[in-house]
Amino acid sequence: MRAALLALPIIAIAAAPLGAQSLRGRSATTVGYAQLRPIRYDSAAGQYQAQPVAYAAPLTQDVELVAWGLGVAGLRAYGLLRWRAALGSELVWPRSDDHFDALYAYLELERPRYRLRLGRQQRVSGLGWYAYDGLTATWRPRPTLRLETYGGRGLARGFLEPASSPALAALDPLQPDQGTILLGTSLWFAPDRVTALTAVYQRELLNDRSGLVSERASFDARVGVGSHLVLSASVDGDLIAEDWGKARAGALVRFAGTSFLELEVFRYRPVLDLTTIWGVFTPEAHRGVAATLRVAPVRGVMLSPSCTVRSYEPVTITTPFLVGVDDDAWQCGVGARWAVGDVALSGSYQLHTGFGGAQSAGDAAVAYAPPSGRRVGLRAAAFQQEETFRVTDGTVYGLGGDVALPLGDRLTVRGDVMRFFHRRMEGQVGLDWSQTRGKVAVEWSFGANPDRTRAQR
Repeated sequence: MRAALLALPIIAIAAAPLGAQSLRGRSATTVGYAQLRPIRYDSAAGQYQAQPVAYAAPLTQDVELVAWGLGVAGLRAYGLLRWRAALGSELVWPRSDDHFDALYAYLELERPRYRLRLGRQQRVSGLGWYAYDGLTATWRPRPTLRLETYGGRGLARGFLEPASSPALAALDPLQPDQGTILLGTSLWFAPDRVTALTAVYQRELLNDRSGLVSERASFDARVGVGSHLVLSASVDGDLIAEDWGKARAGALVRFAGTSFLELEVFRYRPVLDLTTIWGVFTPEAHRGVAATLRVAPVRGVMLSPSCTVRSYEPVTITTPFLVGVDDDAWQCGVGARWAVGDVALSGSYQLHTGFGGAQSAGDAAVAYAPPSGRRVGLRAAAFQQEETFRVTDGTVYGLGGDVALPLGDRLTVRGDVMRFFHRRMEGQVGLDWSQTRGKVAVEWSFGANPDRTRAQR
């Protein structure tokens, strides 16, 4: 209900006459289809049993609106609204009963030196993805320097509801019985086209200010050295636990054209809010190295080999389920693309080994995509996996295609479908995974074009 009230100003603007105002919008209607096979454990037989195939058909309606010419120079309204429903689904599709969300809904005042934004916003930084209902103030004393301060009612991560929402309480009874306040500030400095430095400080506290939920900081840097080398680093810290979270350092070497070599070392440690019990289970961190190479040996051909090695820290909790499990995990692969005119061939292969089992996967695709926006593609895929914990392995093959068809300048229809065939099933729980998945989307733009203020329907 609160999200719906928050979106009312945007909807009112959209419904108002477009006399002095200008409105530009985009609508995307997506209908999906997914088959799943429920698995039930038969305690009498002591084994898992596959149930009849069930399907889900989720419907999503997104509407994006931008309105300006509201009587104040530099003032605009922006909204990204989403409706959800299920069309005769036999399964409970995630969030199908949550029928409306205002992903964004705010008023923005833009001036040469500053910007004010009031309403529902989402923020992406080195600390992750956060949403809040409040105010963001941006000050730009010079084009290379930006200072931002933001704050408001915090929303649960990945779920646009307050932390005290009854919907969340049903999933986690230890959630706080009151909402949270999100406060933060960031500094961005970019002295040249390549170099950029960003620092962020953020804290969340309970509505009555009786306690902290989280207090974190992050720093990201990208520095160009000459014309061929770019150094980068990032780190975030949990100030309450007085420990580091994620950290990364990398170097990218540019070659001729779009070719490059990128090397990086990284460390990952989960950072958990004080309102969740999961921190008690001491999630294990890991360290790793990665290398990615992109080369064009001949014109029109691009090759992209890569490899990542992760080393997990020793498990500190004694359990009979983690005996003889390797601490290292490898993820290596190669991708290739060959373009000839309007036709492109692509393929990739990935191999994952280590913790929990192994998986190898490959795919190949061909697509015809002329500049008109039309597209027709075919895709084949296969993956084979061996799961240590479930004591099973199997092979799945897939075949499908996609199409995009513009119907004028403002309307496009897109669709894709994929059929998966589970052909080799071995082990204690080697159950049939065969299924069909697909979707159809209709995208429509309306209102004024960016270079014209006259509205069109």
